[in-house]
Amino acid sequence: MLLNPPPADPIEEAEQEPRWSEDTRKVAGRTAIALFAVLLCYHTSLWTLMRGLTVDTPLAYLGLVPIIAAVLGYALARPSINEPNIHDRHIDRIVGVPLVIAAFASLVLLPARLSTMYWLYRIDLLTMPLFVAGVVALAFGVRMLWRTKAAVLFLFLAWPIPIRGLVTLGLEPLTGLTAGAVRMVVGVIPVATVMAGDGITFQVAHGGAQGTFLVQVASACSGANGLLGFLLVASAFTLVARGTKSAKFSWLAAGTALVWVFNVIRIVAILAVGKFFGETASIDILHPVAGLFTFNIAVLIMVLQAHRFGLSLPVFSGPSRTRAVLAAVPTAGRAMLGIVVIALFGSVFNHNLTAYDPISSSVGNPRVGKFSQVSLRPTGFRGERVGTFENGKRFFGEDSSWVRYQYAALGTSQLGSDVPVLADVINTGKLQAFSDFGIEACYRFHGYSTEGVKRVDLGNGVVGTVLNWADPDGLAWTTVYWLWAVREGSGLRYERVVLLLNDSNSARVASPPLEDSIARQVGIRADEAVRGAETGDVTARQGELRTFLVQFARTVIQSSADRSAQMPEPVEFGG
Repeated sequence: MLLNPPPADPIEEAEQEPRWSEDTRKVAGRTAIALFAVLLCYHTSLWTLMRGLTVDTPLAYLGLVPIIAAVLGYALARPSINEPNIHDRHIDRIVGVPLVIAAFASLVLLPARLSTMYWLYRIDLLTMPLFVAGVVALAFGVRMLWRTKAAVLFLFLAWPIPIRGLVTLGLEPLTGLTAGAVRMVVGVIPVATVMAGDGITFQVAHGGAQGTFLVQVASACSGANGLLGFLLVASAFTLVARGTKSAKFSWLAAGTALVWVFNVIRIVAILAVGKFFGETASIDILHPVAGLFTFNIAVLIMVLQAHRFGLSLPVFSGPSRTRAVLAAVPTAGRAMLGIVVIALFGSVFNHNLTAYDPISSSVGNPRVGKFSQVSLRPTGFRGERVGTFENGKRFFGEDSSWVRYQYAALGTSQLGSDVPVLADVINTGKLQAFSDFGIEACYRFHGYSTEGVKRVDLGNGVVGTVLNWADPDGLAWTTVYWLWAVREGSGLRYERVVLLLNDSNSARVASPPLEDSIARQVGIRADEAVRGAETGDVTARQGELRTFLVQFARTVIQSSADRSAQMPEPVEFGG
């Protein structure tokens, strides 16, 4: 009796099929769709990362993270020889679906909930790896997700907040160390003179007094840019390289030191070129390209010398990726369709994040100036300071200020009011204080009645709150308020702006109708539904006043963004 031999394990077989067999094209197409879905859903987030590569800041290299993660994922996708050929599509869905839904929900709900703080903390980059992990699980199976987990986790390095904190701790000491090394070198090679004072300024003399210029070793010259870039690239290399942990650590340490030394050489070269060829050759020609050149040379040297540390490149052979994918997920048509549909809707909400651009940079630095600087000349109105409250310091901090402004209409636009609009602006360095002492809680504490509390889109990514309230004597007001981060010098502050309009019967207002973004309104209403918020009904008179005050708030915010854009460009973090 003849017995049919058992089918060969597709995982254990070596890759024998032609390079572009039908199975290979099938998996390649699925991979292309998965990549397309990620790019589509997070196109704005990824574009801001790539755009940051042109900024002279240590955080600029974060734009390389998605590219490195993609290459790393490809390198790690090949299964090991001894990997068991056991797959469960139910587990793929149990893992993948919640991850994709969580990432999508964050794009819809959190911008409405957090307003400008969403972009300040770049929550989109924090949740993007969740979407990628879900797509991998649904399209290629949980085993593929486990094999490429390092690549997915690597994506979290694109989140600038923790990196910024680490750079904050190390930037000043690194700058001092670099300047000290340059001082030692110029003490031996007299290409510049150290200026008295801060110890980071060097005088370069070329062709007499008229050719003398100063070079300062500031934070941008500390080498932090190159060190962070090297650590990103090198850490990915160590994940795929073969060798012991101690060998990898030694290689990383040596590479970090080499990149720093090359940065010192770069600075000395700039000083030397300035001495012999002048400021134009030094600053305008050499300086813009020297950093990239020395960085690439240092990285190339470390890669070529990796074998001296006991490291070797991975062997790109073994079981077939294609067969592993098809064994785990033979067909994924419905899963891919669902992923693309969610990515399509997600792209709409992700595109809305472009509204934040006038308010905050891609690495979370505020662009808006202080209220007193940029917000007192909205179109058709003029504002002036009318009072200051000192009793707020015990709530919002000793460094806080509480100032009241009053706006009067000029009668030159469709937006107008014959009663003044008041603005109470609290400026503090403690964001948590605004949560501890919220507006509605404050009104309730003083016995005021509130109604019609509703979140509203105020433009430029700002989401505020509108409400009506009355004191025990029956005096009624309409209020719109919002929070945002502002730049004060090179620092970061927070402001809560509260606009107040008295609801007197004699007040006359004029306002064009409100035009709202559908996607933004969907996010706001969805967030209110999740929180169980009840807005309540308002009268026609209240609706008229609310429409005016919301439109006025939008005018103030747009004017603030426009005037902030005319201010000197803020220095990006570490630049």
